[in-house]
Amino acid sequence: MNPIGIVICNYNKSRFVVECIQSILESKEQNFDIYVVDNASTDDSVEQIKTRYGNQVTLIENTENLGGSGGFNSGLRIVRDKGYRYFMCLDDDAMVDENAIHTLYTYMEEHPDVGMAGCRVYHTQMPEYIQQCGLTIDFKHCTIQTLYADTLEDGSLPDVISCDAAATCALMVRGSVIRETNVGIMPEDNFIYWDDIEWGYRMHLAGYRTVTLGSAKALHQMGATTKKSNTFINYYMWRNRTNFFMRYTPEENLDEMSIHALGDIFDYMYESMFREEHNNVQTIAYALQDVLQGVRGKAAEYKLLPNDADDAVDERLTAYVQDKNTFFIVEDGYSEEAGFLRNFLQKANPALTETDQKNQADVIFHMCENVFRVQDFSLKEIYIDENRTCILSEEDVLTVKNYEYCKSLFLYMNQGVFLAAANNLRK
Repeated sequence: MNPIGIVICNYNKSRFVVECIQSILESKEQNFDIYVVDNASTDDSVEQIKTRYGNQVTLIENTENLGGSGGFNSGLRIVRDKGYRYFMCLDDDAMVDENAIHTLYTYMEEHPDVGMAGCRVYHTQMPEYIQQCGLTIDFKHCTIQTLYADTLEDGSLPDVISCDAAATCALMVRGSVIRETNVGIMPEDNFIYWDDIEWGYRMHLAGYRTVTLGSAKALHQMGATTKKSNTFINYYMWRNRTNFFMRYTPEENLDEMSIHALGDIFDYMYESMFREEHNNVQTIAYALQDVLQGVRGKAAEYKLLPNDADDAVDERLTAYVQDKNTFFIVEDGYSEEAGFLRNFLQKANPALTETDQKNQADVIFHMCENVFRVQDFSLKEIYIDENRTCILSEEDVLTVKNYEYCKSLFLYMNQGVFLAAANNLRK
């Protein structure tokens, strides 16, 4: 029996999944069996897999979309029960280098203290740029850092990078740890997002290391960059992120964690309300309610609303510049963001021209990190951040002035309930 059981989770990625399978089959070492889980795709994925690869893969057809973790687990249960020494997870839109599987396998054979080893993942569209070299968990600020994200590959990084978790888009896992410890297969109640982070942290708690290897290379699409049709991502990201820190933050840091977690939720909701993204606000309210009530798994459909992000704020800014002829941008260190603003203004009003004389401009845009940190309310300059959130009117000024008071009220209202929910979860 081969030592490696490879599981690919596919959902409506017909073109990409066949490229993924092909990249595996072109590996120099053929010490694996391939299991493809189709998560009830509505495209021709199943037909393409069967036609092109037949008996070269084992196809598992789910009757419903079980999400990323549920889809992977449909295959992971099989490779676990069949006794493979190593499991490998691959996203349907990932491709591995011909040496990647051998490199991961050899490293884990030689390092029994490593429970997970991930590829160094590059952007498919820009393969010279790193997408990620693993993830580290920041318990102080309730967030994660993606290591070396969007870094140009210049050969200077170490081959082995230790991390708290590695993305399941291209990851090898030690089978004995899954079978013999509390790590188990992927945390299925996430449905999608933060499941790989929690899986990696469980590996850490079990006493095993997670690494990524530069000599094991993979390409990954990482989804489209276009605006999503609904608030699916927002709901699962916020719910699962908050749930993770409620569950795993050290006991002595729970109070501080609650302030950070609730503060981040408030910031997102307040800014979304300011931008008139009402569906985003409602979705995050559903996510927070589910966190407090311990609701997990697949979200009820009514909680995922049409995505109204950017619509209103862009319309307001477009209307604002229609009667302007010239503009000036105070970049203040945000040159890239200023470039995006220039592109937007050119489309919003083609007649609008940029002047290099600040005192001659009809409107002065002042780039900043966050408009809710601004203290200048004169409206002589229009403060604007990278998301094009901007202060255009006296009503906007009032909203910004009330930010700190509203945040304090939100924290005071919710912290006790939040901590009670955290303690109940940790039992």
